[in-house]
Amino acid sequence: MKTFFITSLALCISFFTFAQEAVDFKLNPEVGKPLQFNMLMKTDVDGPQSVIMDMTMKMELLPAKKENENFTLENVIKAVKVDINAGMNTMSYDSETPSTDETTKMLGDEFSKIIDQKISSVITEKGKTMEIDLPSSIAAQGFDANSFSNISPSFPDKAVAPGESWDSTAEMEEHPLISKMEMFSTYREENKDGYVIDVKGKILDTSGNEIGTISGDYTLDKKTHFTKNSTIKTSLEVQGTKIISDVEMTVE
Repeated sequence: MKTFFITSLALCISFFTFAQEAVDFKLNPEVGKPLQFNMLMKTDVDGPQSVIMDMTMKMELLPAKKENENFTLENVIKAVKVDINAGMNTMSYDSETPSTDETTKMLGDEFSKIIDQKISSVITEKGKTMEIDLPSSIAAQGFDANSFSNISPSFPDKAVAPGESWDSTAEMEEHPLISKMEMFSTYREENKDGYVIDVKGKILDTSGNEIGTISGDYTLDKKTHFTKNSTIKTSLEVQGTKIISDVEMTVE
């Protein structure tokens, strides 16, 4: 009887501990409080015209309002630094440093157009991006809406414990080459920095063929479930050109 009681007690404690670890993830950033948002993008294009580009952007991210379950986020680019290596040509630009030569001025004429531009997006409390308004001046520099749609992972409709996983799909209706991204997310752990979610997935073209992969992780704030930092790697091959992109985001 004593052994049965101890075993039952241990099972109850284990179940209670497991239940305590489960989290119902929902975005809840403080509306009206701006956040400092840094994005580092490293892009390696391997094709007929090979290019390596490192870009750092400093942004101010404002959760402007919440309507029902949707948040409107306003993201303003405050500064940009770019290093480009295209074969024998290397170029650099830093919006916080005056241009000193013709090449730098040429890059400045292009990239300065994205400074103080606002990117508006609507995202649900479950992390699904509903829409993005990307200014034409930013799109003209080679960015697409997807570059700014990974600020949060998708969340499941129920509470999950460490080790549990869920699927999600993001349709790319306006992209000329990509039809959708199929994602597989796992709640890895809770640590001193926050909740850690691992993601991996595949990118499909308009014919349903796999043309790329995505992998990485997010660390979420324990109170707001908003991203504190993330690292996402994308590998894509289109028309004989391979594009590998590493994006690191940090929100303060």
